[in-house]
Amino acid sequence: MGLFSKFFGNKKQEKKNYDQNDLEDTRELLKREKKNKPSENANDVGIGFGVSFNISSDENENHRLSISSSPVGVSTGSTATDFYVYEWFIKNTGEIFYVGKGRGNRYKVFHERAYEAEKIRKMYDTDYHFVGTGLTEEQAIELEDKEITRILNETNDRLTNRIIPFFTKRDNGYDRSPNTPELQFETAPYFYASEIDEHYFGIKSRSFDDVKYENLKAVVFITRNIRDEINIIYDGKLDKCKSETTALLSTNGNKILKSKYAKSVTAWIYIGDDYVTNYQRDQEQALEKLGRNIPTYHLIDVWKFLKEKYGEVEIDSSEKIPINPIHNRVPLKDIKNLNDWDKSFDEGMPYWEKGDKERKVGNLERAIELFDIARHNGYNAPALYKSYAMTYRKLKDYDNEIAIIDEAIERLQSEKINVNETRIMELKERRAKAHALKQKLN
Repeated sequence: MGLFSKFFGNKKQEKKNYDQNDLEDTRELLKREKKNKPSENANDVGIGFGVSFNISSDENENHRLSISSSPVGVSTGSTATDFYVYEWFIKNTGEIFYVGKGRGNRYKVFHERAYEAEKIRKMYDTDYHFVGTGLTEEQAIELEDKEITRILNETNDRLTNRIIPFFTKRDNGYDRSPNTPELQFETAPYFYASEIDEHYFGIKSRSFDDVKYENLKAVVFITRNIRDEINIIYDGKLDKCKSETTALLSTNGNKILKSKYAKSVTAWIYIGDDYVTNYQRDQEQALEKLGRNIPTYHLIDVWKFLKEKYGEVEIDSSEKIPINPIHNRVPLKDIKNLNDWDKSFDEGMPYWEKGDKERKVGNLERAIELFDIARHNGYNAPALYKSYAMTYRKLKDYDNEIAIIDEAIERLQSEKINVNETRIMELKERRAKAHALKQKLN
């Protein structure tokens, strides 16, 4: 996985217009896809991707690394020879917006997973044509891959296919529209429209609301969709900005809520940014649940506003309380399979699963024992650390909760590539709560 990340850590993969907080980290996602069985229905089109590495040596012992991309399609194992590759396009412009493979009437039925493509079919006068017919499944997979690559390399068409081959000259249309304002230091970003949103549906990016103090009475911090781009906005000072904003709100009698649809909520404060379509959906739900829209601010704007109104603030020193965790966990340096993620997953994950079952039925000490075994075998998924933290919280063992959260943050940040800033933010918030509970207990 280290070599994979080295070459492809920044390659954009599947992007979805919904809450990202519940997605597992990239490595778990890949592992899960690897273990999933293909559909038994030959008319269903699977999605996936892969990459193969080949290291060869010549007679002078010079090593060469060749890299090739696996096709995006997934084989169902069918031996039929009536597969085809088809394309959906807009009649008026000829623009291709989806490429697929299938059998039977697959080319004209509703595609539940092709959400954006189905929206286009509903809004526009569209048609289809076949790229190839009478194919084996492997031939169809290969042709589908080549056709997607051709479109992305030789045309300006915006494809709605979620997964695309590696080594294409451009991505599909799920990235930010080029018309979205660029990120700037200490400047609120925009709710951004993807190229698909803007090109096909006329959706434009949207700025955050101007901060009004009367709307800060009861706020919710939105941690969804925090990515590496926040480094541009905060320049490594996100924690300082968040903690100062929290302190300024709290010391002046403003409440910080957990649920963004709480009846008393007066504003949402985003830490990162998000798709404008997600913003629109959230406001629709607020209107449905609360009967009103919610003012939506960005953290950097609220921080500036409060600093200008109240000046500097002293941060609570409770974080300096010493912790003394007592446990039997092996040191990080003695963990097995540190450089073999596949092996650490296979040997560690089952123990975490067993431990989490024990946690849920209240066998907390046994759960900790099993989590320790999972960790010793190299398993380091965020799910393990979340389970650890919840168990220690239940035991009111705040020292160990803080220690295990610190380890989780350290390991997540050490990855450098594919760092999940949302998870790190959630861990830090949980850590702060554990500190507060420890101080109260003392």
